[in-house]
Amino acid sequence: MFLANILLFLVLPIVAIVYLYFNKKFSYFKNLGIPYIEPKFPLGNLNGIGSTRHMYDIVRNIYDELHTKGPVVGMYNLTQPFYYITDLELIKNITIKDFNNFINRGVYSNEKDEPLTAHLFTLEDEKWRFLRNKLSIAFTSGKMKLMYYTIGDKGHDLVTLIEKASKNNKTINIKDITNLFATDVVSSVAFGMESNTMNGEHPELKRFFKEIFAADGYTMLKFFFLMSFPKLGKFLKMRLFSKEMSDFFINIVGGNIAYREKINDNRPDFLNMLIQLKNKGSIDGDFSTETRKLTFNEIIPQAFVFFFDKLREEINEKTKGEKGEITYENLHEMTYLNQVINETLRMYTGGFALIRKSAEDYPIPNSKIIIPKGASVFIPIIGLHYDERYWKNPEKFDPGRFTQEEIAKRPNYCYQPFGEGLRNCIGKRFALLNVKFGVAVIIKNFKVFPDDKMKYPIKMNPKNPNLEAEGGFWLRFEKI
Repeated sequence: MFLANILLFLVLPIVAIVYLYFNKKFSYFKNLGIPYIEPKFPLGNLNGIGSTRHMYDIVRNIYDELHTKGPVVGMYNLTQPFYYITDLELIKNITIKDFNNFINRGVYSNEKDEPLTAHLFTLEDEKWRFLRNKLSIAFTSGKMKLMYYTIGDKGHDLVTLIEKASKNNKTINIKDITNLFATDVVSSVAFGMESNTMNGEHPELKRFFKEIFAADGYTMLKFFFLMSFPKLGKFLKMRLFSKEMSDFFINIVGGNIAYREKINDNRPDFLNMLIQLKNKGSIDGDFSTETRKLTFNEIIPQAFVFFFDKLREEINEKTKGEKGEITYENLHEMTYLNQVINETLRMYTGGFALIRKSAEDYPIPNSKIIIPKGASVFIPIIGLHYDERYWKNPEKFDPGRFTQEEIAKRPNYCYQPFGEGLRNCIGKRFALLNVKFGVAVIIKNFKVFPDDKMKYPIKMNPKNPNLEAEGGFWLRFEKI
């Protein structure tokens, strides 16, 4: 009895402190009079994430429930309040007009203990400005055309892989195939190595890329915890990526840089541009006056996303004069392909939200709300992409939404799969080039059929923070 009383005496104050702490944190938007969804202990509005709910669905649900309640509503990331923005004009102001007040994302990075986290997505202030300016030239149309030859080479391996896998009418989870294609392209362009994972080589590279492409719910929870408690995360030496994976990529990039410099290899890819920045502070074609050189630690993280018949008809028509080859030029002439990809990105955009951090107090126009200095704002891209005010019947897949005539009917900023403003995705052109080529080469060479294993309606796998169809995306292929 005495021991029970002692335990009760010790536990009750702890329970009381925890209750008071969460009660205070979860009263933030209530005290400000800002609409919000009631948070739940201990994850706020993220309850179920990684187990029964995907962040894609959480963002949509909050938007659907609150977007008519005002230009700013409330969301809780664990105990951290996020100002959830629903108004297009305000989104424009945050991402473009008043960009200097929202230059940083406020996303966790730890350059000292985990250098792979210190990439362009997470860097802040002048470090970000310098690197963004230097790397922008790496993604011009001219540089993309040079890299296209590498992507084209991998297309032959992609066709061979699907042909082998689809023999005997075997079904394929297309995500497995596209992950291998992406691994080989990125390995060649960014890391300067021929991984050939589509041919069964470098299983360790395949394993590490799977850690990125197919992370688990625990990784997502860890990401949001580190956003809310970055100092505690660093103190506890928490990592987003395994040390084994980090060391592997650091050694791969470091070894390839040393080898290229030794033999004076100037292959026209992303790694070569990083080497130029390392050695002379600029990329060929860069006419800026800033010539600070990149350090090795800065290089590493940057080296790190009835329709088919019509689509095939366009692809065959555009490649007719090139002996059937898909070239950089004719790929960009495939209008319907572009519409299909744009509509896919509307419905299943990987960047389903943007996060920004306010540098100073920011008054919301025509409102009494002030976003305080240091607060995080949350722009729900996937919510905008399904808003019936901008998209008729948004659950329907309709590439016709992206004809020039239809685009002109919609307001700006309701479609932004790569973000807007200076802090948009710098790799947009490279990502679209990969996707366009991958889709074009598959549709040109195969008839594609959904398999009975497919689950409808398509739902996101909550255990993978990246977008992945629950149960897989199963297709059958027939060689043309």
